[in-house]
Amino acid sequence: MPSSPCRLLIVDDHLMLTQSLALLFAGQPDLMVVGQLASGTALLEWLSKATPTTLPADVVLLDLHLPGPDGLTLLPTLQQYPPLRVLVFSTAASPELIERVAAAGAHGFVAKSADAEYLLEAIRSVHAGQKVFPLGSRRAAPAAGSTTEPLLRLHRLSSREREIVGLIRAGLTTRDIADRLSLSEFTVGTHRRNIMHKLELPNMAALLQFAFDHGL
Repeated sequence: MPSSPCRLLIVDDHLMLTQSLALLFAGQPDLMVVGQLASGTALLEWLSKATPTTLPADVVLLDLHLPGPDGLTLLPTLQQYPPLRVLVFSTAASPELIERVAAAGAHGFVAKSADAEYLLEAIRSVHAGQKVFPLGSRRAAPAAGSTTEPLLRLHRLSSREREIVGLIRAGLTTRDIADRLSLSEFTVGTHRRNIMHKLELPNMAALLQFAFDHGL
């Protein structure tokens, strides 16, 4: 888990809930609330003052039912800020909705019926780079790899994505890869996320193991 405190941005239009959450997080030394927004419009304004690489928050706790653009509509925009992790926190929790949330780029989903300890653990896990979806969801990251055949997953990768996996395996950083391929760091980050999604892998350790196992 990252050693620095997780900077949290709460986006929810229920004032009593956001105040309660702020009190809960204030009692956690590894969590720090940096803002509370009550609409999709306010979130867009907040994003307009930041850049993809310099954000004053690490994790956004995002409600789906918001005035202005709703949470589901906002998720693709949030993907343009790769360092920002998004944990959806919603009263609606159907399997179909969770699938849509995951496909739109969220890193996790917690129902508002969950207890405080579960929410805290989900925030910490998302901050640490993991994906957190309810058990039974097809988007839940498997502990020991995907049930999809590795060969089928390999065929999902483009030639550029295979090249990037090879460079990651060789130990190059995102900046090194960007310099090597004459790409921006943002583009390389996008490729990395797409690779993880296509290979159905939960973290970089699993990606490296997959690369070694399959000669990428």
